[in-house]
Amino acid sequence: MKKNILILVCLSILVFLPNLVLADCAEVGGFSSFSVTRGNTVTLYSGSTPSVKFDVHGSIDPTSKLQLTKNYVCDGDEIFVDGSKSTILNVKSSLD
Repeated sequence: MKKNILILVCLSILVFLPNLVLADCAEVGGFSSFSVTRGNTVTLYSGSTPSVKFDVHGSIDPTSKLQLTKNYVCDGDEIFVDGSKSTILNVKSSLD
């Protein structure tokens, strides 16, 4: 009986809070530069090594000014692009 209740609770959390359960997060503090591909995908670099990739809701230019609100970001967190608030999507911390 306890096992069934635990399974039901886990499935409920997955259904009602999928972004919290499935979100990927990454440490982004100390990035030195960034590049933009496909109009809204940002890759942050630490020196010359790519460290984090994520999408931004809306478009971003290679000359835009990025301002992160914290050093550890997850899907759905805020980012400021040229002073305008936007949302971080599809965070990938390990790059190939």
